[in-house]
Amino acid sequence: MMRQESDSLGVVDIPGDMLYGSNTARALKNFPIADRVLGAETQLVRALAEIKKSCALANLSLGVLDDNRAAALLSACDDMIAGKLNSHFVVPLLEGSGGTSTNMNVNEVLANASLLKLGQQPGQYQMVHPNDHVNCGQSTNDVIPSAMKLAAYRLTDAVVASLQSVSKSLQGKAAEFSAVYRLGRTCLQDGQPMTLGQAFEGYAAVIRRAAERTRVQQQRLLTIPLGGTAIGTGLGASPGFRERLFEQMPEVTGLAVQPSANRFDGMQNLDEFQRLSAELETATAAMAKIAKDFILLSSGPAGGLAEISLPAVQAGSSIMPGKVNPVIPMSVVQLAQIVHGNHACIAMVCQDGMLEINHYEHALGSRLFDSLHRIEEIAGTFGPLCIDGIEANVERSMENLQSSFALATTLVPKLGYAAVSKLVKESIQTRRAFLDLAREHGLIDADEIIELIESVVRVD
Repeated sequence: MMRQESDSLGVVDIPGDMLYGSNTARALKNFPIADRVLGAETQLVRALAEIKKSCALANLSLGVLDDNRAAALLSACDDMIAGKLNSHFVVPLLEGSGGTSTNMNVNEVLANASLLKLGQQPGQYQMVHPNDHVNCGQSTNDVIPSAMKLAAYRLTDAVVASLQSVSKSLQGKAAEFSAVYRLGRTCLQDGQPMTLGQAFEGYAAVIRRAAERTRVQQQRLLTIPLGGTAIGTGLGASPGFRERLFEQMPEVTGLAVQPSANRFDGMQNLDEFQRLSAELETATAAMAKIAKDFILLSSGPAGGLAEISLPAVQAGSSIMPGKVNPVIPMSVVQLAQIVHGNHACIAMVCQDGMLEINHYEHALGSRLFDSLHRIEEIAGTFGPLCIDGIEANVERSMENLQSSFALATTLVPKLGYAAVSKLVKESIQTRRAFLDLAREHGLIDADEIIELIESVVRVD
């Protein structure tokens, strides 16, 4: 069953069970984009509802909304905050109207939900109008970036928690592997002795730092341009609206929301999103570096380094029996590739804003939310499905260490440069382990080798 709604462009048919109106219906025709729709981005829906509620409370306190209208609208906002209206938010996140379609989808649904509470029919907007009442004191241009900031703030909580969990898993392995001696490598060539635990200490530190830096940037999202209306001047809002609005926002959202120090800056620029995206890109790049190290160190098991074993979480081949692939590390590398691409898009959006607003912000929102969701998901599996189950191949690591001439430099004070150089040359020519030759020549014994390794890897 359909209902009809008229606007300045004519008559539009709307499904009778939907609470949106003509602006939303036109957007669905204009932007048939198979992308995530507004209702699926629940934190964005919540943020939009909190903004509409805060604005309604401000307008009520100023006498712009009467008690009857305000009560119905506030109740509808509470339903929206609770997720009860999500199915009616159908505009694609990647709509191309500069946010107007998204804002009007919200305005229309809240207006019609309010009308139902007042015993009226949807589309009969005399008592509660999407523009005159729901959108009172607002513009798409200040509502959408403000809502995006609040949504990104909350989504970042889960990202930081997942990064902290990864760091904790890595730190646990650092302690477990503190006495596992291995060959450190530079440029994929034999380097110097170290412990596997020391390598994991470095891994844990970079992810811990990434979580800390992401948290710092997250806090900057609580400064929003709401109250600037179309371009920052506040035209269209009642006197005192902005002050009353920001009195309501912390109570409604539970967040320490503050107005932009400069409204025109807040309207024109999306750089805080770009900075958050940069931190996300840095975090996922760090995880990818670690993941690629795991892929390399677990390679083999017969034909590779095989110094660590990753947990086998699924079969690795449809044709090669027994093969197990490093699927979790590979998913982490893919995550970094995706986030890098998202960040490139976000950077372009930020630079492509024009004059007083950035009307490409929906592309930014789509890509930023995608990065936030993906990091939470993939980082959430990295620890429990991979890191926590890593085992060290102690024998193989020691064999690789002793087969190299990584300890050659440390033997110079004991044996002299010429003798050590001769041993290295012989090791290369005969393809025999440097320390084996040193033992054969009676220059060092097995106990001295262990003592030597321990002295080299010790960090003061």
